[in-house]
Amino acid sequence: MKLKQIQVASLAVLLAAPYVTAATTKKTTSTKKTTTSSIEAGKVTAKTKEKNAAVLKELNFNDNESFDFATRGLVATLPDTKIIDQTGRVVSSGDYYIFTQNKSAPDTVNPSLWRQSQLTSQHGLYKVADKIYQFRGYDIANMTFIEGSSGWIVIDTTAAAEVAAAGLKLLNEKVAKKPVSALIITHSHADHFGGMSGVLTAEQVKSGKIPIIAPEGFMEESISENLYAGNAMGRRARYSYGDGLEKDPKGLVGTGLGPGLAQGNIGILPPNKFITKSGEKMTIDGVDIEFQMAPGTEAPAEMLMFFPQMKALHLAEDATYNMHNLYTLRGAKVRSPLVWANALNSTLEMFGDRAEVAMASHHWPTFGKDKIRDFVTKQRDMYKFINDQTLRMANMGYDAEEIAEKLKLPEPLAKEFYNRGYYGSLSHNVKATYQYYLGFFNGNPATLNQHPRTVAAKKYVEAMGGADKVISLGRKAFDKGDYRWSAELLNHVVYANPENKKAKDLLASTYEQLGFQAESATWRGFYLMGANELRNGIKVGAIPLVGSTSALPAKMVVDYAATLLDPQESAGKSKRIGLELTDTKERYTLTLGNSVLFLGKPQKEERLDSTYTMTSADFGKLLTGMTRGSDLAENGSIKITGETGALDEIAGMLTRPDPMFPLVTPVKDKSQFPSTMEAQEEK
Repeated sequence: MKLKQIQVASLAVLLAAPYVTAATTKKTTSTKKTTTSSIEAGKVTAKTKEKNAAVLKELNFNDNESFDFATRGLVATLPDTKIIDQTGRVVSSGDYYIFTQNKSAPDTVNPSLWRQSQLTSQHGLYKVADKIYQFRGYDIANMTFIEGSSGWIVIDTTAAAEVAAAGLKLLNEKVAKKPVSALIITHSHADHFGGMSGVLTAEQVKSGKIPIIAPEGFMEESISENLYAGNAMGRRARYSYGDGLEKDPKGLVGTGLGPGLAQGNIGILPPNKFITKSGEKMTIDGVDIEFQMAPGTEAPAEMLMFFPQMKALHLAEDATYNMHNLYTLRGAKVRSPLVWANALNSTLEMFGDRAEVAMASHHWPTFGKDKIRDFVTKQRDMYKFINDQTLRMANMGYDAEEIAEKLKLPEPLAKEFYNRGYYGSLSHNVKATYQYYLGFFNGNPATLNQHPRTVAAKKYVEAMGGADKVISLGRKAFDKGDYRWSAELLNHVVYANPENKKAKDLLASTYEQLGFQAESATWRGFYLMGANELRNGIKVGAIPLVGSTSALPAKMVVDYAATLLDPQESAGKSKRIGLELTDTKERYTLTLGNSVLFLGKPQKEERLDSTYTMTSADFGKLLTGMTRGSDLAENGSIKITGETGALDEIAGMLTRPDPMFPLVTPVKDKSQFPSTMEAQEEK
């Protein structure tokens, strides 16, 4: 995912050093050609075949209602299924997952996930209802279009500008050529706002004539969730989405929430209207809309909406055709299942008696009032069950792992395909709920201060008789089909000695079987990416999730920079710097002390080492090491009184995180990461 911010200008943040992005990453070596000493890569074991075959008996695969809903109303597909950017690079293609249309699931894919992938690979422009269309299957998220009196009201814009532009172009060609009369963004995740510049130009935004509507808190949440832990989240996201895997039955088959994530240009445009309360009503271009606020559900800032004239409900991402994440494996704050369930209950109360068609920002629509009520009710009950039963068992003394192992959804919920864990999973959602209420500690003092994983691994290997003995035990577990235990044993060997090829190869084969069995696409991604990296090394790094010209508030800039501050470099040093930001008319004091950066209000008669007068964009560039104060002072961009190199000195104390840190082998101990200034000079 290449990140490019559009229109708004302020601060250089994450591109202080080159990151590995999809635009520059080559495909990894296919795992098909790699072999271990005794287990062929890509080979399906009898135990995996047996487990996947059991899924066919567990669920009703003769239920074809979702296929009817997913294919209903097709208007057209793109004449060339490939969507390309200005350089000719392929951003997305409707044919990426065409192989999933084979009727029977291969042995390398859980049949339930295979069915989901068949559904999410449907692609094109669809008529949902009178005056309502959706562009689906070219990105992980959908675009929705509502026909107004004079133009198109666009709801969500996919992750990439190229995809959004292609969807709007197809709509204008096949339905009616009209301008965009409004843009609505349902929530603060990039796969819903990233393509904004594909439907609106900078000039249109600047004019303020076109409503850009979002839930309260959208701008802050859309940036902050991906900013502070951005490098770790970006690295893990590549695993979650299977970036680097071949798109085939032994690799990536989709994400469960949709097809793969489009690899185009992502940006953000500032909304000019925010929805702040449930029940708020608005008429846009002749279309009546009723809003429901749902903060803290699938996103920190989220809203649903109802179109009474069309009796159509837009569920954003709160009710989709899978169990969603209460905790994302890429990493994010845990979401409350109780808040989520209560939000869906409000949806039923507000719109349940009126909605005759329901759609969402992912997957396909639901048709019919009774079907909608049943769907939303069972999704509500699923999240409420996870909340209540996790707490019930926690109060009985069970810890997160034990609850996850024991808890099963009631059959009426579990048998519904739309409650299956294609993106989230019951296992990790239960653990997330435990964490939400009780945190990481399970109450047993033995787990309170455990050894770090590399230290523990060496002790375990030694206690079990050495690496060869543990590998032998791991192989026995593998042969019995106990891949979870095999993985645990072999992981100790790899963390004790990451150069042990025999352990790495067998662990890769173990991860592969777990991936082939996984119903969750994100679990499959983690397992197969882990196997790939054990065999071939790290080929893909973190995706920068916030771009170089993001309009961040000064406090957010400092809070982010503070996460990069090296305590050794800053030890014993202190600074007090006055800031006067000319574009925002704000005044602050930036304080460095005790290896902590803080931005506060100026105090009377405070003693300052220096004062900087500049724009917020220049402040961001200076603090993150993208430029030097002397250079800006020379061209007249800033004014400095007192110590002229104060911000440069602080910038030199900031380190750049490694975008390719390992996930399945130990992190190498580095005494000092390169500073952001050094990284920029290298670049």
